Amino acid sequence: MSESQSPNAPKRPLSNVAKYSLLFASWFFLSAISFYLGMNLMQNSGSSLVLKDLPKTGNTNPSVVEASTPSLGTPSEMETTNPTDSKPTTSVEEEVMETPNFLPDENVSFRSSAWSTDWTAMKKTVHLYNEIHPFIYTMKGGLSNTGELISTWSTSSRKERVQELRALNPNVKIIPTIFRWENPKEKIQENIGMGGRNDIRDHHIQVIVNEIMTYGYDGIDIDYEGMSCDKKEKFEEFFALLAKEVHKKGKLISVAVHPKTPAEKSKKKELQCRGLSKPIQLDFRENWRGPTTHDYAFLAKHADRVKIMAYELHPRKYHNPGPGPQAPNVWLKDIITYAKKRVPTHKLYMAIPTYGYDWALNCKSSAKAIYHSDAQRIKAGTHKNRQPTDINRILNEENKVASWRNLSKFSDIHKNRAYEDPSLWYTSGGCDRVAFYMNRRAFEEKMTLLRKYDLGGFSFWQLVTDNDPEINVYLSKLVQGQLPPVEKAKEEEEPKEETTIQNTESKETVKVSESKPKSKSKTKQF
Repeated sequence: MSESQSPNAPKRPLSNVAKYSLLFASWFFLSAISFYLGMNLMQNSGSSLVLKDLPKTGNTNPSVVEASTPSLGTPSEMETTNPTDSKPTTSVEEEVMETPNFLPDENVSFRSSAWSTDWTAMKKTVHLYNEIHPFIYTMKGGLSNTGELISTWSTSSRKERVQELRALNPNVKIIPTIFRWENPKEKIQENIGMGGRNDIRDHHIQVIVNEIMTYGYDGIDIDYEGMSCDKKEKFEEFFALLAKEVHKKGKLISVAVHPKTPAEKSKKKELQCRGLSKPIQLDFRENWRGPTTHDYAFLAKHADRVKIMAYELHPRKYHNPGPGPQAPNVWLKDIITYAKKRVPTHKLYMAIPTYGYDWALNCKSSAKAIYHSDAQRIKAGTHKNRQPTDINRILNEENKVASWRNLSKFSDIHKNRAYEDPSLWYTSGGCDRVAFYMNRRAFEEKMTLLRKYDLGGFSFWQLVTDNDPEINVYLSKLVQGQLPPVEKAKEEEEPKEETTIQNTESKETVKVSESKPKSKSKTKQF
């Protein structure tokens, strides 16, 4: 045996090449393990995803591109909302799910539904809803469309989460939403056949139907918002064709529409919109581009659900009409008056906000969204809690009103109104502030109003873990049909005289705004 073969011979040191090879192999091995564990953790988490275009990644369904996840504020503001202003959808750690001791009654006449991107909230409260709209789809492409969709749930998540929701509530109808708000970077063009692209429109329809059937959804919810008036007829053609194909499969189709309130008879106008075969009848006050494209009567002929997005009466920007509640009953009543004459009541749903806004009254500070935990934090300090909220009375009683420039200049629109919505008046950082928010008492009053009119149900924008938990107590009775009956409302005539809900002027020459109205009357950001 040679010296090199002797068991007692000293070992030769590793060469530099061998050392670097061993180090690289170790690093690669540890990285692979970390990546594997990380992906499993992400897949099992309930976080929401940011809607953005990504290249196709070998999905089993080539029409859908997976995306990573976002955070929301209001449906029509997804493209402009600052994520730091939005409520995180995963701010509460996931809790152990408890099986409810009841299931929703499928035969209730007033149904509970919600839009949501918060997977934890969906799992935790699915037993409180007859219908769930996972807010997970948008269009692929920006200024031009290909008919394809992007989903914030992965291929496997779509299958697993549908099964999990049905295991928790076998009676729930799962109707995902496809959302797009028109803005300078995103359009709703070819997907509805604009520019003669019926081939892309038809492909878009097939993609949607394939999604429904592949993942076992109960239907689809179409939420195409902010469209310019020239798209009205093409959108209607698209929707009628899609509804026909969806119904062939025995599935449901829902449509989310902008809110409208009736115009006085003397101010009804016709809008001549380029590209349309006939003028649009402006028998409603909201003469900006979104509402002009949503014809309630036409859509109701083809849809199973017409969901009116009744929120954002007081947008968070410091434009007219300034601070106030997002969906007061006085406004909801006008929306219902208009809609009931155009939509069968069993198809008509009113969408109610779960959030409010917190405004600065006398300093330059951006308004911000407020949820249940925010209201609790404000209540822990010095504050005045008002419910109902009579703004004109407050302006007369408070001694600091002279400096409340962001509210006092809009006092006229609150005249003779006391809102059921609660409000918190407090000081922070030397700035007087007011926060309107949602609690159970206000929610119950809104639901009582909707039930008086025999509507088909309501939808929440949006279901998150930070909603007032007391609302869930009410919902448990609602979906079980345990609420006492309410006195039915009498049929109301559309107004003959001016009532100032929204500050829109009537002019002989009607011009439709190409952007959001200063007093926007509707909205889905995370």
